[in-house]
Order: sequence, then structure tokens, then C-alpha cells
Amino acid sequence: MAGSKLKGKVQASTILEVVISMVIIVVVFGIAMMIYTNVLRMSLSVKKLKAQAILNEMALKAEHSTSDAIPDVMVDDFRIEQETKPYNGNAALLEIHLSAYDSNKQKIAELQQVITNNNE
Repeated sequence: MAGSKLKGKVQASTILEVVISMVIIVVVFGIAMMIYTNVLRMSLSVKKLKAQAILNEMALKAEHSTSDAIPDVMVDDFRIEQETKPYNGNAALLEIHLSAYDSNKQKIAELQQVITNNNE
């Protein structure tokens, strides 16, 4: 008989106080998880940095090459799509639009740049 050793009244929380404290803990935990997922989603991951570096490298190659580039290229784990068109109707300038996609077909990085047309 564990209760027989206690003398006097034992203070305890009511069920209402316990439920309210649990609700507060769940709300705070939910807000913390939303903040955590937003920070992870918005952060620059290694994958995004690598894809951006590949796009910058391809833009430099496209600027120095004299031939038209291939529309879809696989580099490392990324599928790079390239679209080239005259900039504002000017044949001396080209607008190059590069997009990097991962294996799940999710866009990781994007680059849009105006370069001179070496073919003209």
C-alpha cells in the first residue's frame, strides 16, 4: 500500500490543466516543425549549388562556341535543358535559357543570360 506512507493531502493537476498544457505543447511543436521545414526548403543545398555551377559553366561554353547547343544534356545527375532564341529580334544577340532538373524531374536551378551571337 503505497498510499499509506503519505500523510496529508497530495497536490495534483486536474485533467483540464493537463489537457491545456498538452495542447500548448502540440501547438508550439507544430510551429517549430513548420519553421524547420521552411528553413530546409529555402536553404541553398549542395545539390542546388552544384546545379548552378554547371549552368554557369554551360553558359560560358555556349558564349564561346560557334555551334548551336544540344537542347537536352545529361551532366552528372542533372538533365540540362537549353533554349536559345534571338534577343528582342536582334540577330547579333542571343538569349540563352538554361534549366537543371534532377532525377525526379524537379527544377533545381535556372539561368537566363544574353550573349553575343558568334555565328553572325
